[in-house]
Amino acid sequence: MNYAADPAISDANCFGELSKSLRKDSRSVRNRLHSIYQDSEFVTDVSEAYGLPLVANERCGRWYIPPQRITDSVYFKSTDGHTGKWGFSLRRLNLHILVLIVKSRGIVIVDSTRRGKRMPDALSKTVPIWCAVLNNAVFGMGALYTSPMAVSASEHAQIEAQISTWTEQFLRSGIIIANIRAYLDKPLRPIWVTPDLSLPPDPPTFDKFYAVVLCTASRMVLDGVERRQGYTYVQGAADDHEEWASTITPNMFWNNKDLLLKSSDYEVEEFIHKAQLTAKSEFETQVAGNTTLLDVTAIGDTGIHIGKKQSAIGHYDDITDFDIIIDLSTSSSSAPDPDTMNKKILQIPVPDGKKGSKQFRADLPKIIAFFERTCLSKIARSNSTSSEIRIVILCDTGSDFSVGATLAILSLYCNEDGHVHETKERINRRVDKDLVRRRLTFIIAHRRVNPSRATLLAVNSVLMGWNN
Repeated sequence: MNYAADPAISDANCFGELSKSLRKDSRSVRNRLHSIYQDSEFVTDVSEAYGLPLVANERCGRWYIPPQRITDSVYFKSTDGHTGKWGFSLRRLNLHILVLIVKSRGIVIVDSTRRGKRMPDALSKTVPIWCAVLNNAVFGMGALYTSPMAVSASEHAQIEAQISTWTEQFLRSGIIIANIRAYLDKPLRPIWVTPDLSLPPDPPTFDKFYAVVLCTASRMVLDGVERRQGYTYVQGAADDHEEWASTITPNMFWNNKDLLLKSSDYEVEEFIHKAQLTAKSEFETQVAGNTTLLDVTAIGDTGIHIGKKQSAIGHYDDITDFDIIIDLSTSSSSAPDPDTMNKKILQIPVPDGKKGSKQFRADLPKIIAFFERTCLSKIARSNSTSSEIRIVILCDTGSDFSVGATLAILSLYCNEDGHVHETKERINRRVDKDLVRRRLTFIIAHRRVNPSRATLLAVNSVLMGWNN
């Protein structure tokens, strides 16, 4: 048989070659950057059509927004909206964004997704669950809204049946609902926008709710790719950037947009090879522009601040706002002169990775003991409250080991009202996983952090041993 003469076989071969070519095109960094830029124009149109600020859903959404237009960021995971695995995450509360929502009368959250879906699960289900739970917790009522384009009636009903359970979990988390109710005076309502929908000609006004506009940046195309003039469009091009972006970051893309978009594939690859130097230059520029030495956040009225160093600090005397410092970062600083020292300092450089996690677990009792000797004894001697004692806990990221140390301290010494006890009050109270979970939620309500599982396991291991 002459296979080459068989039209069916010939068509199949052509289709196979085309599919292979499109898959190759989808891996091209140049094609992805062109696709991101194309989608970013729609994102800007959405912001202007609704008259609302742009908020990036980390990490994908940040690629689609020019840095100067990013008002804030959130972290809603698609996994919390996967079919059959829906959930309301107490580790990703995103309560910080409520202030911007009220101030701006709403926001636009930007995200995208790859082929096969019209919108990411983070926008079609995770954020709607978040809105429904918060509305129920704050106002005692609130329907679940989902997009019929992405969620079937059956799935909607299954999610809706769990809203009350998630609301109860949120109410038991230790978050003070009255504080939220003090400024959130209307419920939240999700609104979905995709590139195949028409935008309003004038910014609409919503009187009965705050609009949480959920913007999917990418157009849904067959097989996730589509040939266009000068490049191949990739749906959800910024998704899973670890797999394609190499050393390029969103800021690097936008800072070098004109150069990258007129470059060939080869020239883009050359840029990637030089990106390490570009990243170093960008970092130095950011450091030079810093107006503060520390990126820190106060954790309620506990007197404890979590953060990281914004720039190289040669001397701890440069940190003027705190009299107790626990520094777990690997960028060391010089201690003050012992004769003039007015600070209490514990310096334990903890590196990233498994080695650092093991070291953190081993040193956590030392950190707790230092806190007892300094902060608690000072409270006892001066008869003051914890909010009058200013302590900062630093690590390289400001969201991992510093969070673990703070979590351990608050679990041992902080009551449900957010005030630190003296040492003697801790002795009569057992620490369990539920208490630790509530204290973590308390921290997350004040600072956007995402401590690693290894760090949380280290805290639980040390604190559960404290009960024995």
